[in-house]
Amino acid sequence: MSSTVSLFLQVLPLALGAAFSPTFLAMQVVVLTSPAPGAVRRGWALAAGSMVALLLVSFGGLSLLASLPDFQTGQPSYPQAIIFTLAGAALLVVALVLSRRRPQRRHSKLMSSVGDARPPLLFAIGALRLLVNATTLALYIPALHAITHSTVDVAAKALVFLMLFAITEIAVVGPVLAVTLLGDRAKPVLTGIHEAIDKHSRALTIWTCVGFGVVLVGVGVRVFIQVG
Repeated sequence: MSSTVSLFLQVLPLALGAAFSPTFLAMQVVVLTSPAPGAVRRGWALAAGSMVALLLVSFGGLSLLASLPDFQTGQPSYPQAIIFTLAGAALLVVALVLSRRRPQRRHSKLMSSVGDARPPLLFAIGALRLLVNATTLALYIPALHAITHSTVDVAAKALVFLMLFAITEIAVVGPVLAVTLLGDRAKPVLTGIHEAIDKHSRALTIWTCVGFGVVLVGVGVRVFIQVG
């Protein structure tokens, strides 16, 4: 198996996990199906806020990760073990908190306020939501580390990074892109997808965090053993 394919297979599951964001999907569907004028423009504002924030996280994360001693080594290292173990532990903590928290009402105050919010506010909400999304960041940072840690060439790393970025943003960009291209025909489908996920979003989020948390902690512990 080539190094590029191996890197792709390492990053893809993390990207899919980072993309799972029922709240972002719900906010975008609320905005796009709102009777208020300019729904598509406001939907893109929400998406733009999230993408700009993720770009900032990406560039900051890549810069910090590139300064680690395991940069481009491809070998097991303590930084790798620490990053994966901490990310997995963070996901398990999120799962524990969610399991103990009372289920929130389906139509929270935030959801009711974003429907007709102005683009600047939606941009800020999109950026803030991304920056405080512990589940997404706990999977995105290890994926970035896998890219910087790899020995593949720059072009391959760039392609894998673009894949990671695009998949991570699918929950917020996908709906508005669909409505932009297909118009109102896409809205019933988006509403149906949102309703199907929303019924089980809490359980899905908990089990996503538990599953990825256990795997990441396991990988981190294995790397610790390999290095030691």
